[in-house]
Amino acid sequence: MDEIIVKKPFKQPFLNQFVLASSLLPFTDEEILKLDSDLNKYEILFLNPDIEKNLISKNELLASFAISKAENSKLTLQEAQDVYNFILNNKDYTFISEKLKRGEKLVEKDYDKLEFYNIAKIFRSYNQNPIHINKVTPDYIKELHKQLTQGLDIFKDHLPHFDVYKSGHWRDNDDIRIDDYKPAPYTEIRKSIEELLVWVKENHSLTSVGVFHAALYALHPFRNGNKRVSRVLEHIFLRSLRINGKNLYSTSYYYHKEKARYIKYLLFSLKKRNLNHFVGFFQEALVLSIISVIKTSLEVKRDEFIISRDLDETTKTILKPLIKRREIQFNNLYKEVSRKMARQTFTNYLEKATVEGVVTRRGEGRNVYYGLNNSFQEEKEIHTLLDFVKPKLSFIPDEIKLV
Repeated sequence: MDEIIVKKPFKQPFLNQFVLASSLLPFTDEEILKLDSDLNKYEILFLNPDIEKNLISKNELLASFAISKAENSKLTLQEAQDVYNFILNNKDYTFISEKLKRGEKLVEKDYDKLEFYNIAKIFRSYNQNPIHINKVTPDYIKELHKQLTQGLDIFKDHLPHFDVYKSGHWRDNDDIRIDDYKPAPYTEIRKSIEELLVWVKENHSLTSVGVFHAALYALHPFRNGNKRVSRVLEHIFLRSLRINGKNLYSTSYYYHKEKARYIKYLLFSLKKRNLNHFVGFFQEALVLSIISVIKTSLEVKRDEFIISRDLDETTKTILKPLIKRREIQFNNLYKEVSRKMARQTFTNYLEKATVEGVVTRRGEGRNVYYGLNNSFQEEKEIHTLLDFVKPKLSFIPDEIKLV
């Protein structure tokens, strides 16, 4: 068995408690960089231009939405889209000031919308004008926090139990707790961030980006909004490494979908002073987000296949679940429409689609499975990637695994 090398990357007293054993991580940087490079080749050869354009636009919205949801926002995706339209049209979001001028009380939803507006505006700015990691300084991080939390402290007079942000200022006391975890003493924040930035610039790699995310959150330099800052900086550093060059995917959206696990592994790293817990999850998010791009392309093509067939709208509707999964057992397929359609009627529609060659039928009795009668390059690509990933990860979401 190879010797496990455990390192303490930092010298500042608080950060010096944290260890990293890179050899125990599920992937090497080279493996992930190759996956991203292969995605670029796939995009050139197989990705429909319309799908690519939609992915880029959708990812910007979803990444911003995901970052806001990390802060327990109650905003719906449609409400986020409505706010996002202000940004797309280069309009200032004046809804809050207009309500105040009318003498109306601000509510939680107003807060959620302004919070999302700040995040989405910053995120879009970085996508359009990427910055190099060398430009990130402690003062830059303070300014980023200021922009992300701009205007939010006004809600202290409108919402109960509101914890002020003190936008753009380091935490100035040690009262903060995350569960039962105690962050760095506030007196160490500035020097710790200085060392953290020097280290991540000298060791600019995928692993170091994951380490930075966990270490910055461990310091907890601001009263609140630290997850927002950590995720935006993670995005900046990844783009600086020229990974995800076209912004087709987002680790933040994966964090949102796996929120409970994101928090679990982040807290594991903090409490156990072991950076591996979060960095391993960060690698998982990167790898599975890359695979999700190909899966999205596959779903679009399956949808187009159904739409293009000479079928009535009811039949097309009952086949929609087969867009996400290659095969579905009959009873599970019927559950999707059981409240709207009798079982025999559903069976008749399904059999008609089978006779016309749109779907295939496999098995007998209770073990009958149906699937679309097509085959796309994306399926082969995903299965090849899963063969590589499965031995390395203990968890793969069903939506990716059951393509």
